[in-house]
Amino acid sequence: MRFGQDFHRYQVPEWASLYVPYPSLKHLLNKAFRTEAGSMKTQPDFTGVYTSLGCSIDSFASFHYENFQLLYERGAELCRTYGVASEAHTLPKKNDANCYELGNFLKAIVELRKDLQKLQWYYRVNEEAIHRIYAKLERYGNLVGQFHQDHHSNWVKLKSDRDMLCSKFNERLNGLIAGIARVRSDAKLHATTRSLCLQSTRGQHTHVSTYDGSLCSFLINDQPPKLADQLGEMYLRNGTRDSHFQELIYDLANLSIASGARFSASFLLSEAFPRYGVAIDHKILNHIITISGRGDILKEHARLRACPLCDSAGFHDEVGNSLFLCAMEQLGPSRKDILSSKDIFGRTPLHYGALYGLPIICQSILGPPDAWGERYLASLILSLDSQGYTPLHYSVINNYATITRVFLDTLRLTAEIGDRTINQDLVTVLDDLFPIAIKYQYDDIVSLLGKCRLGFQTSSHGETALYVASRSGREDYVDALLNNGRDIEINMPESVHGWTPLFIACVEGHQAVAKLLLKAGAKQDLQDHFGWTAKEHAALRGHLALAETLDAWNTNVLSGGPASMPTKPVSGAKPSFRTDQSYVIVNLGTLQYGKQVKVVDLMDSSAENAMYTNNGLCMEISIGEGSSTSHLVELPTLKDMVNEPFVFPVSDPDKAWIAFKLFRKGHSDHNLVGSGAALLKSLNDCFGANRESLVRARSIAILKKETFNVMGTVTFTFVVAKPMARLASSFLPDHSIRGRSLQLVGHRGLGQNTASRSYLQLGENTVESFLSAARQGATFVEFDVQLTRDLLPVIYHDFSLSESGTDIPIHDLSFEQFMYVSKVQLPRGEPISVLGKVDTRSMPDGTNRAKLRSRSLTRDHEQGVHEFRDRMKYTVDFTNKGFKPNTRGEFIQDSFATLEELLVELPDSISFNIEIKYPRLHEAAEAGVAPVAIEINTFIDTVLEILLFHGRNKRAIILSSFTPEVCILLAIKQRMYPVMFITNAGKPPMTDMEMRASSMQAAIRFAKRWGLAGIVFASETLIACPRLIGYVKSSGLVCGSYGTQNNIPQNAKVQAAAGIDTLMADRVGLISAALNSASADN
Repeated sequence: MRFGQDFHRYQVPEWASLYVPYPSLKHLLNKAFRTEAGSMKTQPDFTGVYTSLGCSIDSFASFHYENFQLLYERGAELCRTYGVASEAHTLPKKNDANCYELGNFLKAIVELRKDLQKLQWYYRVNEEAIHRIYAKLERYGNLVGQFHQDHHSNWVKLKSDRDMLCSKFNERLNGLIAGIARVRSDAKLHATTRSLCLQSTRGQHTHVSTYDGSLCSFLINDQPPKLADQLGEMYLRNGTRDSHFQELIYDLANLSIASGARFSASFLLSEAFPRYGVAIDHKILNHIITISGRGDILKEHARLRACPLCDSAGFHDEVGNSLFLCAMEQLGPSRKDILSSKDIFGRTPLHYGALYGLPIICQSILGPPDAWGERYLASLILSLDSQGYTPLHYSVINNYATITRVFLDTLRLTAEIGDRTINQDLVTVLDDLFPIAIKYQYDDIVSLLGKCRLGFQTSSHGETALYVASRSGREDYVDALLNNGRDIEINMPESVHGWTPLFIACVEGHQAVAKLLLKAGAKQDLQDHFGWTAKEHAALRGHLALAETLDAWNTNVLSGGPASMPTKPVSGAKPSFRTDQSYVIVNLGTLQYGKQVKVVDLMDSSAENAMYTNNGLCMEISIGEGSSTSHLVELPTLKDMVNEPFVFPVSDPDKAWIAFKLFRKGHSDHNLVGSGAALLKSLNDCFGANRESLVRARSIAILKKETFNVMGTVTFTFVVAKPMARLASSFLPDHSIRGRSLQLVGHRGLGQNTASRSYLQLGENTVESFLSAARQGATFVEFDVQLTRDLLPVIYHDFSLSESGTDIPIHDLSFEQFMYVSKVQLPRGEPISVLGKVDTRSMPDGTNRAKLRSRSLTRDHEQGVHEFRDRMKYTVDFTNKGFKPNTRGEFIQDSFATLEELLVELPDSISFNIEIKYPRLHEAAEAGVAPVAIEINTFIDTVLEILLFHGRNKRAIILSSFTPEVCILLAIKQRMYPVMFITNAGKPPMTDMEMRASSMQAAIRFAKRWGLAGIVFASETLIACPRLIGYVKSSGLVCGSYGTQNNIPQNAKVQAAAGIDTLMADRVGLISAALNSASADN
């Protein structure tokens, strides 16, 4: 998938409206490009894009900085509280610390780092969006002017400053976490009578130095009577007018709360506070809530050693609830004002109760509605903090369904009394919260919000709840919205693309959701801002089964929409390759669907590795053996890199190694985190000479710099392109197929063999079949080339030779073994040679193959046919299909042929579409054989050698393949013959899990990336949406199709009318006549 399509998945849902609007910026850019194409200007006007991009960067940077400052201030406040220097990176080992305090300090810092990582993830996604917009501007507009450079340099400077700022803060937090963990390892901490917090305020409390040991001892051991006596003695000695004594009482209460000293805290709050004139305020309440709420935070950080005496989650919850209720009882008449008071972050106690998911505390704050009135309670629930969030926001964002229910029940009472201002605020909040809950997929909260009678039209960033639910693919969410008893606008489009819920369901491939929307009356004939329909979006992205459930396209409308898209520059232009140079092509991750593999997967097994997360790291990829080329990738990878491989030139691939180095982002180059390397040759050595695995993905270990322990793995896919020894690039015949009229291609000659008995079938991929196809009107014949074990190119389609009675692949047979299967099917008296003599009488240029001798239907022959069929019946291929192509008794069988024989024997007037049929991974899996084949360079070079030796004539030749690596190597090795990529483009059933062939969209990107001539699609996609033919051609590619649907004359006519370049069919005579008739009518 592309970055734009996944953009919403990368977002922090509650910050969705605060991101750089990548889809809008891309839409503006495409609009400028289309305007330029329509007005014939030489340069698109991107002024609007620059203006919007500049404003977006300013807004994003402002939000990021404001939130960073809030986090920084939280960190400073924590350091002040615990007496740590504000810029300290580590916590020195102290004798004046106790485990309770350090545990709370650790939890607070871990929580702070988690919030920083969330903010940095927000930064990372925006950074990627901005980078991609600048890259598109440079590519589309070829911009190198001063304005662009200044605009871009401002962003680069801002990015550099922010990287350094955040990196330093993150390093500081990591240092504190490591320092606290180190100090907490001292078992003596539980016996200490000192306090970091009290030590940090020693200057304020003139009496602490004398009594701090005993005070801390009484507190930590939870001995209220002794604490009361000690305080009474201090009070008598120093009098009642010493304000520092009151501050000491206040600080002791905070320490007792932090230490979990339940009885001491209760004594201080209920007895000492009123006795010594100390008031309970919102800060004490907030402290109780945060200490209780952070009780579980270290559970997800097992590497940070927890203390069983002071880290019990149940203990914290019980103590927190009890102390909070105790404190609430002491508030008196000022209770209402205290609960409404906000701290420096604009939060009330209810904010913190909702943030940490403490239902008892939230309920106690709200109390009975008649005590304070519904308006006051509603104002508390809808009170905004400095980040613009209400307590209701925090309960929804953190998936606290019980608290959300309490809030909604309270707000429902307010709605019933008809307070217009509060109701309007509630509608605004609900319109934003429902999409957030859907994006997080919080089922219980979605259900609660869905039952509300207010809101849910359009969120603050222009998407309806139904649109978001349809995009998520959750059928239950969509069904609940459609059937909740309220009017809902099912066809309301979002503002950027003009997509309705049905559109986004089709884009994402959510078939069940689309069916629900259609049943509810969603319109299918709507078009988006660029004139596309929902059906075309589904077909483009490989969701063909979904596209076919929508109404058939009006074949009289073949212009507009996809067919009118202007040609855009290639993303990552094709590099210039030297014919005497080897290249290593590396993709990060896997290129096969169905494998859940991370590009970089870091382990989490030690306290040191606790600070190593993918976010904030970058990876350098390089190839050893003299190459100075390297590439830097930010982690985690967000963009679709399937068609953005790294290409490394090497002189000797057998000696080359690949290396991966991890660096901390924002640091100098010497700050290496870890690295890994592997010899490329060793990754395939185990398969033998001229053999390699069809599984191209490899994983190697990343070793930590300091210890060489494994800290993770990196997964990559690679292929090596070696130069062809005898390639003569000076001879370049014109094999171009661009600009020609429609070319009819005979599929495997006169057609692939099928189980149908409705028409006569010659054996596929045979000389007689090729000649017959040419006679019936085919300008090209298509055939499949494979290699035998001894490297002879033969013409055969299937992966395995079932005729042998086994599932043995063609590449594991010798040429003699392969041909013997053909020879044993010949009747007695027939020539043993593979090809008969050529009759030169009937072809236009005077050549033809001689007619074979009539075959007598003897009993011996019939018995041989049955024996031959019995031999195959247990093979995988025969079991699946019930027959085997070009076998006697089923079809008019002919001898197997070789590539050399076809080049020599067939007339030059017959053009060739040669499919290089390299084995594919799913074929080996289906046959149940090892995924090992002939080394791909050897395979391709052998075929090219034959073509170079025999193909220097007037015959037009196209090379094609389903295997992306074959297309890549053909594009690198030679420029004589056009190369076309073949793909099913999402046609079900999906057996080939290759990402680059998964859809029309993916195939177009692949073909453009490697400068291929065009693509041959399974015809179902083009028949369902014929305007997509124009879309392919506007991408600068030749568009072809294949498949059984092409044997239906009407389907062929529709594709021809839409501008198809090549059409491959089995029923050549029938389709040729239909196309000639259509041409004559036009």
